[in-house]
Amino acid sequence: MILMERHPQPQSFKELKRLIDEGVKYFNTKRAYASKNGLTAEKFRNQTA
Repeated sequence: MILMERHPQPQSFKELKRLIDEGVKYFNTKRAYASKNGLTAEKFRNQTA
């Protein structure tokens, strides 16, 4: 996964969980998707609700 390549290898389960949580947050709130007309997943869900 590209996001994980930017971070050092986690040294503990707690650190791994934090990195995963950050990745999920990024993909849901920051990353725009062309298939969703340039909206983030969060904005797309709010628009369709």
